[in-house]
Amino acid sequence: MIKKTFIVFAITGGLAACSSQPDSTGQQLQAQTNQNVRQATGNPQDTAPSWVFAPSSEKGLAASACVDWSGNMAVDKPQALAAARADLTQQIQVKASVLDKLYNRKVQAEDGSSVGASFEQVSKQVASETLVGSIPEEMSLARIDGKKYLCSMVVLNETRDTFDAIVDASNRSIDPQSKAAMYEEFRAQKAMKELEAELED
Repeated sequence: MIKKTFIVFAITGGLAACSSQPDSTGQQLQAQTNQNVRQATGNPQDTAPSWVFAPSSEKGLAASACVDWSGNMAVDKPQALAAARADLTQQIQVKASVLDKLYNRKVQAEDGSSVGASFEQVSKQVASETLVGSIPEEMSLARIDGKKYLCSMVVLNETRDTFDAIVDASNRSIDPQSKAAMYEEFRAQKAMKELEAELED
């Protein structure tokens, strides 16, 4: 849904692209993205970079967001970056919820008891501390539903540091093998809908 102030786009793995792709593949992805946007809005003039709908980076976690274009870059740019970082915070919290589910399954399987704070409880504070290191990687104008937006994508390179900080803050004891598996789940580029579906399983 397009909001008046800004719009945030969740990761959609089907459109995700790596920066190492050939130009022809990138052009095909862009054409497909524009076609998807136009089909969704019904406006043949709409266009947006593929990363707006599929924020993805080999460097770490990525998130994108768009704000209404006012024509003033000095105002719109920080708003777009703040919106993308807010989405990154939400992404980290949802991933932490998935970690809680994985951890609780493990504890139940071992007939043990859960000690310490949940990963979700500590994730918001950890996210706010680590997002200082998030880097603006993309910024572009887009036209969606006939309106002009300024869009940005931010990347959090320190994925391992963020994961370790969440685990440490929870004061939970996790064996190295389980921790390694949980980290792979945390760093995986998954759509927000896919993450939420995991919580409902």
